[in-house]
Amino acid sequence: MKIADLELTRENLAQMMDYSVLGQEADEEAIIEACRIAKEYNFKGVHPNPIWAQRVSEELDGTGIETGYVLSFPFGANPTEIKIAEAKYAVKILQGKPWVVDMVTNIGKLRGKEYDYYRRDIAEVAKVCHDAGVECKAILEVAFLTDDEIRAACELAAEAGADWVKTSTGRGGSPTLAQLKLMRDSSPKHVKVKCAGFGAHWSPTVALTAIMAGAERLGTRRAPWIIEEITKLMPELLKKIRA
Repeated sequence: MKIADLELTRENLAQMMDYSVLGQEADEEAIIEACRIAKEYNFKGVHPNPIWAQRVSEELDGTGIETGYVLSFPFGANPTEIKIAEAKYAVKILQGKPWVVDMVTNIGKLRGKEYDYYRRDIAEVAKVCHDAGVECKAILEVAFLTDDEIRAACELAAEAGADWVKTSTGRGGSPTLAQLKLMRDSSPKHVKVKCAGFGAHWSPTVALTAIMAGAERLGTRRAPWIIEEITKLMPELLKKIRA
């Protein structure tokens, strides 16, 4: 089965998935289990809370699976200097391993039209990431934003050097598919789009529609179920439609 020029094999879908384990209650046992599942499916990455980032990198050593460092999570309201320090800490504990930064942008500064601050906040973190040879995703938290603010956020993130724009943390409300499409339409081609934040509402249908709307990465704790259902059930259903 193919959608948006993507062959929906188990392998291809897994490489579009960042498997999240971001509950406050997650303990070491939960982290190790998440890594076991990630290795079983060969997900693109595992994204824990920062306290577990080094542990995840150790569990994933040799697999090529990324450790996601979620920076200024979940509100993005730390001063830029603290975000820079956190990015440098991530470099210290993860350098030499496959990893990536997903940073929460300063939504309040964007909504207040303090665009120079918003851009610089992203640019300073992106520079630390790029100097370390890794990508930086800018989380926009679109549920709080108007369409004009989403356009501005995408443009400013691209100017700041973000490699990706990402819909949400999941803590401030789910994105709509219209907002996801707007992000794709408002970003230059070299900036990729990640869809996350649907929480318990993630489903195989949502995942497929998100891909059609322009998402190149999906962040969800429901990744195993989504992959199993799309690769096993959807082809059978499509056969019935064609018949």
